[in-house]
This record gives sequence, structure tokens and C-alpha cells, in this order.
Amino acid sequence: MAGILSVIHSGFTPPISDIAMRFRIRPFVAAPFALVVLSVWGCKPAGSGAAAANAPAMPPANGPAVQAESMEKAGEYLTVVAGCNDCHTEDWSKSEGKIPPADRMAGMKVGFRGPWGTVYGKNLRIIVQRMSEDRWVKVLTTADSGDGKPPMPWWNTAQMSERDLRAMYRYVKSLGPKQNGVPRGLPAGKEPTTPYYSLEPKQPGQGQ
Repeated sequence: MAGILSVIHSGFTPPISDIAMRFRIRPFVAAPFALVVLSVWGCKPAGSGAAAANAPAMPPANGPAVQAESMEKAGEYLTVVAGCNDCHTEDWSKSEGKIPPADRMAGMKVGFRGPWGTVYGKNLRIIVQRMSEDRWVKVLTTADSGDGKPPMPWWNTAQMSERDLRAMYRYVKSLGPKQNGVPRGLPAGKEPTTPYYSLEPKQPGQGQ
């Protein structure tokens, strides 16, 4: 630019083609810079921004674990495939699993009787309101400190990853509390006053 001004001040007017050539360089100089800016702007990582920041993250697992869009979704899946609803959701088997989430995990009024007494599928939605997540994990990995009774498969939950156990807790808690009037368990030898399943093996000819 300084060269053009000095030529004009000297009284010499260069041909139009020379001036055009000097100014014609500018777009070609600016173009690479614009491409660089656009390239940097356009190469932002996919999913960046508010949407990614608000997406619920699955915490790392200490072993094989279910992967889902949230801990609650993973927990819902686990309670179904692990058979939790069979004992903790009224009429789950009778309906072939067609119980809406709003009515799940509130316990059963039908007992399970065996040599240990009679137990009932507990109302987990009430239990998680007063039980911490850490306590939930401990109960399911230690058979409730050795006090857990069948038919709860304590030996299976003890082998689950901690993340899966926490996912189940968060799912059950997300359902909110729901009262269902689940009876208390009974010791061995005491006759239940509710319907129950007999889980004690019988030899042929012993009757029902």
C-alpha cells in the first residue's frame, strides 16, 4: 500500500491493470486465513456444548456392568432381567411382566415358606427412603450381614458389580415411596395367615 501511495504522489499513474493486480492479491491472502478460522470453528468435538454437559454420565465400573443412558435406566433393566420383580412386585408373574413402573417394587403379600420360616418380598420403595446407597450395596453383597433368607438369591447379588447394584438402588428410589401393606416375616414353625408358596422339598407320597 505504501508503494502505491508513493507512486501516486510522484505524479505517475500506473496502468489500471497494475493497480488491479495489486488489490487482486488481497482475497487470496485473506482466503487461507478465513479457511483456517472456519476449519477450527467447524471442528469442535461432536456433542460439545450444553447438551453434552447436561447428559447424565455413567460412573466407571469395577467389573462387568450394564451400560445405559443413565443409572436409573440401567437399574430398571437389571431389576427385570435379574428377576427382582418376581418377588418384589405384586402380580408380576401372573401378568407376565406387564406391570407399569408406577406399581413395581412395592412388595408382595404372598409369602414364601420354608425351613427358615415365611418371608415376604419387601417393599423396596419404602426401604430405599431410609437406607443409604452405600448400605444397600453392603446388604446385597453380604447377604444382609448373614441374616438374609431365601428365596432371595444373595449369592447372585454378591457377585454383581458395585455400579450395577447402585444403578438398581437409584432406579428403585426414582420410583418414589408407595405403601402396600406387606406383612412381616414369620419364624420357622409359625403358621402364616396369608397365602404363601411352599418352598420346602417333599418326597413322593408326602402330599402337598
